[in-house]
Amino acid sequence: MKIKINFDIISFFLISSFPILLISGPFLSDLFCILLSLIFIIYNLKYRKWLDFIKNNNFYFYFFFIFFIYLNVNSLFSFNPKISFASSFPFIRIVLFIFALSFFINNNKKTYKSIYVISAFSFFFLFIDTIAQYFFGLDIFGNAQANPNRISSFFRDELIMGSYVSRLLPIILGVSFLFKFEKKYFFNLIILSIAGVLVALSGERLAAFYFIGLFIVYFLLTKKHVLKFGTLIIIFLVASISYKPVIIDRFYKDTIRQINQTGSIFSYRHTLHYKTAYDMFLDEKILGHGLKSFRYKCSDQRYEKKIKEKQNLDLNNKNSGYIIEHKNGCNTHPHNIYFEFLSELGILGIIFLLTMLFYTTYKLIHYSLKNVFKKKINEIEVGRSLILTGIFLQLFPMVPSGSYFTNWMMIIFHLSVGFYLSTLKLKND
Repeated sequence: MKIKINFDIISFFLISSFPILLISGPFLSDLFCILLSLIFIIYNLKYRKWLDFIKNNNFYFYFFFIFFIYLNVNSLFSFNPKISFASSFPFIRIVLFIFALSFFINNNKKTYKSIYVISAFSFFFLFIDTIAQYFFGLDIFGNAQANPNRISSFFRDELIMGSYVSRLLPIILGVSFLFKFEKKYFFNLIILSIAGVLVALSGERLAAFYFIGLFIVYFLLTKKHVLKFGTLIIIFLVASISYKPVIIDRFYKDTIRQINQTGSIFSYRHTLHYKTAYDMFLDEKILGHGLKSFRYKCSDQRYEKKIKEKQNLDLNNKNSGYIIEHKNGCNTHPHNIYFEFLSELGILGIIFLLTMLFYTTYKLIHYSLKNVFKKKINEIEVGRSLILTGIFLQLFPMVPSGSYFTNWMMIIFHLSVGFYLSTLKLKND
């Protein structure tokens, strides 16, 4: 007895689940990533679509496939091939995930609407839980707030709620322009407002940067409800600061203190990470030390660097306080994907990252300029621009970031890439 597989229903379910899975953590989101990739392989083997697929996606397919090959060749010459191969070889699932997303979304355009609806409900439940923690210090299940000064909602000890919201938001806003939705601007205004509250209460400065960048692009392209949104955000900020002044600390006081400490927007810890990563790069310029090498090599004596941290500063007096010296720039990663690529993958590796950055920048400018000065916008191009904005912001080089190669980060970043590729075959009715 033959088992008939309904690829459209299975892929629709898998893709639509990601907004919820990403809240649950890396395990389920990674599992569903693998399942979607396997379904994609089975489909192409069954219907012999490989050649057509490669032909229709030749540039993108070859780019990510060559990147995958490079990661594994690089692992051969790594500081520890066993450790590096554990990250480089499984990257094939991400390559398949990108094209599985694009392929199955194009086969079932209803996926755009389902992602919008499910993501909106995910934001709403995060908002309810966040408000409960904000006022009562307990989530909706009665658990104590994980951090007294930052709210993480269902993410608990992982303080990444702002990261989740700000990285998923460009997809949500983008897909609202890719299906028939008459009240998109009204509901997008609500989603933007909820997202702004979640990002602010998360205390994540990088998420705030992503949110502001997307906010600017969205209103430049749509020119809708700018005044209403601005008014809502100002009211919220004034009320929040009045109720809990500590909220402003990470966004203003800590930033000013950080600038006074190091003379830059980067903290002393990040500065030390970057110095260590750069010194590692100088030792292995072409290939780097291999994936996952930073956490093991950074403690070498040759990479010790002294950096001065000023403590107990008076914000109005740059010369106040006392000084502590730090020598070790160790961590699991350098907290910037460009320094991560330089130290672990070398010049050859960072070429791939720079190619993604320059391509994304060019396409974002191209599609945005075509619509920003028009009274009647091309909705598909606006949707594409918003998704590209999310990719561009995550590739922006001048800010701290998580590791490119952690499971959760890879999935949420390449989710955007897959959705962008799905828009390339769309045409206006």
